[in-house]
Amino acid sequence: MKVILMQKVERLGEPGQQVEVADGYARNFLLPKQLAVLATPGRVRSLAQLTAQAKNWEDRSKREATSLAERLATLQISLQRRASEDTPLALPVSEAAPTEAPTEGTASPTPLAAPKLFGSVTSQDLTEALAAKGFGVDKKKILLDEPIKTLGVHRVPVRLHAEVTAEFTVIVEREA
Repeated sequence: MKVILMQKVERLGEPGQQVEVADGYARNFLLPKQLAVLATPGRVRSLAQLTAQAKNWEDRSKREATSLAERLATLQISLQRRASEDTPLALPVSEAAPTEAPTEGTASPTPLAAPKLFGSVTSQDLTEALAAKGFGVDKKKILLDEPIKTLGVHRVPVRLHAEVTAEFTVIVEREA
């Protein structure tokens, strides 16, 4: 099926480009999400107008994502969760002099992991917290490699647009 892309689609093409895709991909993904339109003879003739329309839509989308990214950069969300009673400890210092570089088998004074949460903070939890603050962000756009499982301050990236990624701060505290 031939379609004209209205937005940039990774591994497929740029706005205004005419591409051949599988029928199911077009019907089930590209057309419902308005990423593309069918390449009818009339639309092919008016490709320049469609390209300009797609570019305007893309520019507006990017501007909105950029303004949202600026607002998210200053945002701090505090979440309270139950956690274990462990406190961070320091590992023993090796007997090497402080001026010597650590050698294999010696430990430097580093804190152990922060207390573990009973459960975790997921992208769904973050989406709900963002919605409570007035930010409508889809949970699929929150780029957590794995759920947050420790107390403390965490920076969470969010992909708002293909070219715009923002970060906000999540503070996970012990529930009283």
